[in-house]
Amino acid sequence: MERGNTKHGRTRDQEMAHETERMVRGVPKPAHAEEWRETEPVEDAVPPLRRGGAATTGPDIRDVELRSELARLLTRDLFPVGRDALLTRLEDAAASPDLAERVAALPKGSRFATRHDVMVALGISSPENGR
Repeated sequence: MERGNTKHGRTRDQEMAHETERMVRGVPKPAHAEEWRETEPVEDAVPPLRRGGAATTGPDIRDVELRSELARLLTRDLFPVGRDALLTRLEDAAASPDLAERVAALPKGSRFATRHDVMVALGISSPENGR
């Protein structure tokens, strides 16, 4: 259906149809991936995190990684949990060796009611919650 009154002219309408054609047809490569739309690198940009004990940009970066890993691996249904059950859960979930070593270093018989309790015991609780 052709409308007689449009906001753009026929030429602009055709340009817009061409720009969105790949999205309308379902082509896997997004239409906005043209090289001219990519951002240019910044010289003073913060380098990305490197996992596995490699150098990072600050002393708390590894703590952030460990907190994220704990949040991903420890579900609410696990708690309350003891140190040994926590170690078993980390082994089953293929947790990082660094995290497993830190949990293994906790005193035997330790019990935790929440993930936050585990993070506090490991010394990696978030700064806004108090270290």
